[in-house]
Amino acid sequence: MNLVEVDNVSKSFYKGFGANQILKDINLTVKENDFIVLRGENGVGKSTLLNLILGLLRPSGGQIQLMGLPPDNSFSKIGLGVVLQDTQVPRKVKVKELVDLLRSYYPNPLSREELMNKVNLTYKEDAWATDLSGGQKQRLYFALALAGNPRLLILDEPTRNLDDKGYEEFWKQIKLCRQQGITILMVTNNKSDSDELDTLATRYITLEKLSESSDKSQLVEEFRMAAKSEEKLDAVAAPEPVINKSEPFNQNILAIIKNQLFFEILQFLRTPVFLLATLSLVAFVPLLQFIPDITEDFERQAIIYISGLILFTIVIERIGKRIAVERSEGWLKLLRTTPLPPIAYIVAKIGTAILLCTISLLLIFVLATWQLEITGDASSWLVIFICLILGIIPFAILGLAMGYLIDPRSADSILSLSLIVVPLTCGQIPISESKIVQNLMALSPFYHYRELVFWAAKVPPYNNQIFLHLLWLIWSLGVFGLIAIWSYQRDQEVQ
Repeated sequence: MNLVEVDNVSKSFYKGFGANQILKDINLTVKENDFIVLRGENGVGKSTLLNLILGLLRPSGGQIQLMGLPPDNSFSKIGLGVVLQDTQVPRKVKVKELVDLLRSYYPNPLSREELMNKVNLTYKEDAWATDLSGGQKQRLYFALALAGNPRLLILDEPTRNLDDKGYEEFWKQIKLCRQQGITILMVTNNKSDSDELDTLATRYITLEKLSESSDKSQLVEEFRMAAKSEEKLDAVAAPEPVINKSEPFNQNILAIIKNQLFFEILQFLRTPVFLLATLSLVAFVPLLQFIPDITEDFERQAIIYISGLILFTIVIERIGKRIAVERSEGWLKLLRTTPLPPIAYIVAKIGTAILLCTISLLLIFVLATWQLEITGDASSWLVIFICLILGIIPFAILGLAMGYLIDPRSADSILSLSLIVVPLTCGQIPISESKIVQNLMALSPFYHYRELVFWAAKVPPYNNQIFLHLLWLIWSLGVFGLIAIWSYQRDQEVQ
């Protein structure tokens, strides 16, 4: 089986009413034990071709197979390791935590100790990944590429930013990879790589700029038998056992979700500004007792509004902002080159938000019964809690979609302004007495969420159309889910 098959692939990027074609009728096959070097001038489309092979972009025409599967299938990445050009590691994450996270995506990963030794970063295991120097980060990316014990390595300018020691270690590991039978597709414009490549490469492929006046292929191939110098290979440590070539499809999805969830929670705990700012809203609950002549119904209503504000801040602003940041940093792009199933990523994001929502609600309910002495047994509080949590899930999906739709540079302002829409569309802030406006308000899922929670809390005025509110929220969940899927696919084209 060929590891990569590119069949008559073309790619155009659209801007306004015009189209800029970058690639036309590209044909490329990567076979077992190949070492292919892809060369070409800047801007000819080398990274675009790699992104198409990795499933990060969709071709305008033609077909691509990666490991015998469509490249956007997460299973096609199980035997793959990738180093990308433009990516950043997440903030407030240690090197060892990042390596362990990537290892958890694969069924047969290398150990952390082995990976750290390969790239000579053992002494930096407990350092923040963002504090590494440029060369150390490049070595870390190479360790992440090797994490899954890959059959195929796709490397985009892997020697960029490496110091002399890192450069030497990199080529030492590449030679070991070749001894193990690992296939390599590398893009490089680094002239200092030439000496090493002359002893290892089996094919040089030059990608030329598309010319409308020429019908010749953009790819010019030079077949060669790599002159593997015995002296150089003997200088390398003894070869490791050959990788098992059998295709592993036994991913443990639950274990992946658990590890991804732990990683998301860790990032939450290490960004205390947002955490404290959100939970500080809980402090408004005991202050309600100082309002003169306040009734219990008003207290209940105020508690519902405080709860709703906190929940919407978490699921819309936090989820949307995190995804927008990860898009802009290239971290999400790197994750798409791994076997991480999209459902695991989504469940971890939403699960973390729901966990924070749960903690916030428990604090609010404890303060309400303790400081405000609001009556109610455990079952009544449980009903309110269930309605608040289940009802917020559709809006968590909406926050997910917004993270993919909005420009990362304007994420803060747009997501913050979106919180103003909630009280307007739920009917709490009167906009107009017009019958038409009131009927339109009833179409808002925010309105039905408010009515559902008011019914659970017995806050007047509420109605008993419980099934109508539930059905509307379920319908909203489906609509927001479709928007999220569309925005995810659209983001592939934008990226």
